[in-house]
Amino acid sequence: MIGPESTTLLWAVIMGLAGFGFWAEQNTRIGRLLTGIIVAMAAAMLLANLKVIPTQAPVYDTIFSSILPLAIPLLLFRANLRRALRTGGPTIWAFGIGSVGVVIGVLLATLLVPLGDLKAVAGGLYTATYTGGSANFAAVAIATDFNDGTALSAMVAADVIATNFQTMLLIALPGIALVSRLFGTVEQEPMPDGEKAPRPFVLKDLDMAGISLALAVAFGLVALGDWAAQLVGIPSIGILVTSALALLIANLGKPLVARMSGDFELGTFLIFLFLIAVAAGADVWILAETGPIFMIYTAIVLGVHTVFLLLVAYLIRRWVKLDIRSIVIGSTACVGGVTTASAIASAKGWRDLIIPGIMAGTLGNALGSFLGVWIWSLLK
Repeated sequence: MIGPESTTLLWAVIMGLAGFGFWAEQNTRIGRLLTGIIVAMAAAMLLANLKVIPTQAPVYDTIFSSILPLAIPLLLFRANLRRALRTGGPTIWAFGIGSVGVVIGVLLATLLVPLGDLKAVAGGLYTATYTGGSANFAAVAIATDFNDGTALSAMVAADVIATNFQTMLLIALPGIALVSRLFGTVEQEPMPDGEKAPRPFVLKDLDMAGISLALAVAFGLVALGDWAAQLVGIPSIGILVTSALALLIANLGKPLVARMSGDFELGTFLIFLFLIAVAAGADVWILAETGPIFMIYTAIVLGVHTVFLLLVAYLIRRWVKLDIRSIVIGSTACVGGVTTASAIASAKGWRDLIIPGIMAGTLGNALGSFLGVWIWSLLK
């Protein structure tokens, strides 16, 4: 119904799907259960496979090549590496151990699951997303110049389903008797009366000058990354240079960052557009054929991650003082990222772990892309 050349109308649909996802997560039970991005992606896949919108279009190419790279610096401008390493404590330890577990799991899954030509990119993408979140997934997809919509959709779908199961497991861990005996039972601190968790995706006190500044700096860093890639003749260098420069500004240019406004939220919005474009490019029948393979792959990765983290945490718990709370939040920071880690800490009443969870997730956002590209190059 909407052809590939109907650029303006297609943009309207994509923006509408993003808004629908944000609305669904805030206002519907299924949205809170599945997350807004899954609702938006499912709607995009449905529209594409019902031939309402195309599976390939210049708009999608624009999102991959020109719009999405902006998300990376926008999501990194608040990454305080020094503070994360200094005050994160046991949660940072759990995150670090869990990240090593992810790498081991990816290498094992690569040996056990026959992915053919996709093994290198799958290893890089899953390493990245399980050490910080979807922003890293997007960065590695750009760095490796991988834009196969069907394969990406299958990978994302498997990732989200596996992440949801993993999150439920992590929430349940403190209540398992064996785990409580090994790591000790920690009392949950209740939320004060009348205190509520902040609403997701609701922005306040935005400053138009700050928004403009954040976008201007992000555009500039993307341009510098593109220039560096052209200079050395290696396309994958561009996003890594952009990420490194964003981290440099985040940690050495704090007065500049302090003047920004809405940068992280804008980055999140661009990630939504990226995943919607990925979902729209999916052929549902091919997805049905390839999806189960990625489900097995992610199950191995997350299974190894969890077992490795619990084993190492048990062996070093006396020296690092790792308890089950730090393990849960550190693992969540790996697999779910900043938002999920802070949300679980808040929901469980672990108020003292909200900030460490954010720090661990931020560290993952900062380092996950580099780790993912390294694993991709190793497997390739």
